[in-house]
Amino acid sequence: MAVHCIAVCATLAGTPTAHAAGTFDGDWNVTLTCPKGAGDTPGYRYQFPAEIQQNVLHGEHGERDASGWLTLDGKLEPDGSATLVAQGLTATSPHADNRAPYSYEVSAQFDATSGSGSRTTTRKCDFVFVKE
Repeated sequence: MAVHCIAVCATLAGTPTAHAAGTFDGDWNVTLTCPKGAGDTPGYRYQFPAEIQQNVLHGEHGERDASGWLTLDGKLEPDGSATLVAQGLTATSPHADNRAPYSYEVSAQFDATSGSGSRTTTRKCDFVFVKE
């Protein structure tokens, strides 16, 4: 009996915990809203999917390397706070170079089923996250 317990206990003790699901893991829907900016800079709204695995978020809008493409990435802390990084290429418009690269940070807060965030630089943009 003791030998059996040793074998079972050793197996359980060796179970990797690095692959354990994070608190926020799953599929999420993201809505990014940027109202009209200074001058004639148009507003826009993107809706796109994101996935959180082991509390690391990755979302992508549009086609990679195409006009209007955006990625959103970052790690969520155990309390749900996160600093995410948005990177992408501008959409074609009379006010922006076609496919000009950009990057900015997003300060966000998540709970088990939803989250919100804001761009931390000059232009105000808001993010809403909803878990599927």
